[in-house]
Amino acid sequence: MDDDPGREVFVSPVVVASQVFPARPGSLPDAEQFVREALEPITLETEERQALYQAITAALLAAAGAKDNVFDVTVRIFPDGVEVEVLHGAGVHRVLPAAEPFADWLTGVLRGQGLSQEAAAQRIGVSVRTISRWLRGDTEPRMRDLRKVHEIFGP
Repeated sequence: MDDDPGREVFVSPVVVASQVFPARPGSLPDAEQFVREALEPITLETEERQALYQAITAALLAAAGAKDNVFDVTVRIFPDGVEVEVLHGAGVHRVLPAAEPFADWLTGVLRGQGLSQEAAAQRIGVSVRTISRWLRGDTEPRMRDLRKVHEIFGP
């Protein structure tokens, strides 16, 4: 270590939270919830939130065709700012956490809002049969439908 009296050392605390998600539509709300919880009590501006949503969506889409089929979201909180990093592909090698299945999440949302399958189907613009399949866990929504679900019900 240099004993130069004119040299200052600045130590800055950094909080880091990171999580790996499977590259499937049901992970989009989970990733966004993870970021919101990691940033709490910091509130993002609308433009920042939109940019983050687009970055997570892009990583999910890119990872969906990759060998690893996962993407990683890392949040770093500095005293004077926040950094969110979204990665996909070969650089992501962590144990996947147990994620709430999309079917369970959607069931909770519909119950919480007191909506029937018919009402949800009408709002999203899909058939009641499609909603039923999602709720049973038989299928998950395509990305365009997932975007609608996100716009209507939030993450």
